[in-house]
Amino acid sequence: MPGLTEAELMSLRENLSNELLLIQKFGAYAQQCGDPQLKQVFSSIQQAHQRHFETLMRHLGGQRVM
Repeated sequence: MPGLTEAELMSLRENLSNELLLIQKFGAYAQQCGDPQLKQVFSSIQQAHQRHFETLMRHLGGQRVM
């Protein structure tokens, strides 16, 4: 994979940071929620953002961005 431009790296850092924040938030929502169905919804959303984060990291192929 060719090197990324500074603008691309900056965008990627922002996306990774946003995904981490969403993982944390939806995990907290799931923990605090008393309704089992809503808890499952929050957990599913958290897992989706975890997959997004992992996919972005995998596409980087070992390049440091954060």
